[in-house]
Parts: sequence; structure tokens; C-alpha cells
Amino acid sequence: MNAAGTAGFIPGRGLLNQFPEIALFITNPISYHPRRPATLRNIIPYQGGFMVHNGHPNPGLKKVILQYRKSWENAILPVCVNILSGEPHNIEKMVRTLESIENIAAIELGIDNSLKEPDIEANIQSAMGELPIILSLPFEFVFQEWLGRILIQEIVAISIQAPRGVLKQNDQYFHGRLYGRSKFPLTLHAVQHLTSFEKPIFAGVGVLDESQISRLFEMGANNFQGHEIIWRNNI
Repeated sequence: MNAAGTAGFIPGRGLLNQFPEIALFITNPISYHPRRPATLRNIIPYQGGFMVHNGHPNPGLKKVILQYRKSWENAILPVCVNILSGEPHNIEKMVRTLESIENIAAIELGIDNSLKEPDIEANIQSAMGELPIILSLPFEFVFQEWLGRILIQEIVAISIQAPRGVLKQNDQYFHGRLYGRSKFPLTLHAVQHLTSFEKPIFAGVGVLDESQISRLFEMGANNFQGHEIIWRNNI
């Protein structure tokens, strides 16, 4: 499967041609209300990778559904909609709306790394319904002592997301998600740790070749979720 934010809102021909084994399409992140791009959004290279600073811009759930509902319903692949964490009552509205759309197989709940445990629990409770929940887990939360308390039965899998960092460019500091081959050892470490929770693990940050995918599976990942490898192939 692809990672949220790598391939748009619908599975295009380029993605399917380049990755014919893909079995689940994950949309770009979607919020209840429209979100503007981050101020001075940027991709900043560093030795061993790059940092993405964009703020998850999207037109909001209503506009996304108006534009893409028929494409989702008629897609060759089952669709998993990534929804951004937010106010619990808005999360519930999003899930109820998505439950009525054919070919939506699951939701991936994207957790903001600024949230505290009670807020995460509230978001998860609001996301519960007919659709399975994949928990999109920030790398920084993988090793938190409270993680086991939020991994309730309704969460069917965990997807490991990129670590965050800070880089300076043009005399300004930017926060963002870190990608690149240098992050692969961190992904392996996260997978190894999460196997103790006995939930399926989706991972792929730092993966750029087949040998790395094999190592992910050896460490305990259940599915490969492409990040950089999809961007590299210009999908």
C-alpha cells in the first residue's frame, strides 16, 4: 500500500503501473474543515534524506467527497481514507459520512504528534464505527509507555509514520517530517518494538529498494507501506 500523502486522493494509473502488487489505496490526509498549506511550505534536503514541511493542505471532507466519491466507488482497489485528528465530534461526522460510500474499506486515523494521551483516546473513540481503523502513529509515539492503553480492539493495524525534525534554510527554521535512507534503521527499530502489541504493522519510511522491504518483513512488519519509494518514481 501507499502512505497517505504520496499519491493523491485516487489511485492513478501511474501508481498501479509502477506498483502492480498494491492491494489497498490510502488517500491524502483529509480534515473536516479545509486546511491551508503551511506558511513557506518546503522540501529541504539534508545528508541522507529530506524534510517535508507542508501542513497537510486539503479542501476539507465535503469538497473531497464531491470531487472523488464516484472515483472511490469505481476504483479497482479498495480505498482507505486518511482522516486527520481533530475535534472528536468532527471525527465522528467524517466517519459516519464515509461509512455510506461504497468501496471505502477502512479509515486511517492520522494522529498529530502534539496530542496527549486523553486526546488521542477521544479521537479513537470518535472514529469507531463500521469501518476498521488503522492507527497512523507518529514515530515519536512508538515508544511511549501509554501506547498499549490506546491500542484497543477496534484498531486493526498500526502504520508507522516519519519522525519529525527541524532544519534551517535561508536563515529560517522549519519543522517537518524526515524521510530518506538514513531513517530506515529507525523504522526497523519501531517495527521490532511494536511486534509486542500483536497488531499488524505497516511500515516503509526510509525504504528505497527490495532488500530493505525484505528486512522489514524479517523484523516483523506485516505489510509494506511506500513513502519515499513512491515519490522517487514520480507517481
